[in-house]
Amino acid sequence: MINTWKKLLIVIAVMALGLFLFLSWYKYHYSMGVAESFEVNAPDLDKRVLIATQRSEFKNAVVAAVVQRLRQRPIYIKVIDVSLLPGMDEADWNAVVVLHTWEYGEPQFDARDFLLREKVPDKVVVLTTSGAGDQKIEGVDAITTASVMTQVSANADAITARLEPLLR
Repeated sequence: MINTWKKLLIVIAVMALGLFLFLSWYKYHYSMGVAESFEVNAPDLDKRVLIATQRSEFKNAVVAAVVQRLRQRPIYIKVIDVSLLPGMDEADWNAVVVLHTWEYGEPQFDARDFLLREKVPDKVVVLTTSGAGDQKIEGVDAITTASVMTQVSANADAITARLEPLLR
């Protein structure tokens, strides 16, 4: 009887360790980092775009492509990490771009909270990434994609196209 309990405890411990190792690997491999903040052009310009993102190779490339398309125009661009969204007032911006990922079956919580409290959803452009490329926050008009590097330009084009009417 004691041997049976011992074996059962060992099996449970091995399974728990395996689950812990898998979750640790998954978080390390798929979690987003903190994006570095930066600004482009003068903050006193009439047109202002806030880009909130997470750090990943794909999102960094999309942000760089969007900034490249806008930087020659008289538009102030501020890029921040999505974790800073709670301190931002959407009224200060002509447009807000939010790039966030879907992790563990849920959107990034700061992005979700901002998007659900947003008072002027027409001036927000959202890009949501997920493994299958089809997840989005219910009720939020979003561009959905998987983080596929060959799709960087197409996603930057889609974001820029949605920004155009907001920046006229």
